[in-house]
Amino acid sequence: MFGMIIDSTPDTTASGPALRLDPEGGPFRELAAVRIQVPAGGTIPAHAHGSSELLLTGVVGTVEASCGCGAKTVAPGSFAMLPAGKEITLVNHGTEPATVLAVLSQSEYTRGLPRAAAKGCGCQGHGG
Repeated sequence: MFGMIIDSTPDTTASGPALRLDPEGGPFRELAAVRIQVPAGGTIPAHAHGSSELLLTGVVGTVEASCGCGAKTVAPGSFAMLPAGKEITLVNHGTEPATVLAVLSQSEYTRGLPRAAAKGCGCQGHGG
């Protein structure tokens, strides 16, 4: 098992709103964990995740996640799912920054994301 903390403090040093949290060298063949921060009043414009499927769950604050088939408010305790190949837009209509956790299936998109400083997973015997 690998545990992590999702830091919701606004990160002004990041190269973009998305930061991959699962460590390089970890036992994660199918999934990627990504922290996404959306500033107050901010928008992450429409974008696709290649062949990755997406589960987006609220950590702090609220964002509106929308795609061609509708919109869903994502707040702590709720989540939205998006199939591969669809575009998504995230909007924070609030006055405070919002942080969401995206769990994506591995793809060319996830391989290109910047990673947090964590290395390795600490798991022994990765198989069980």
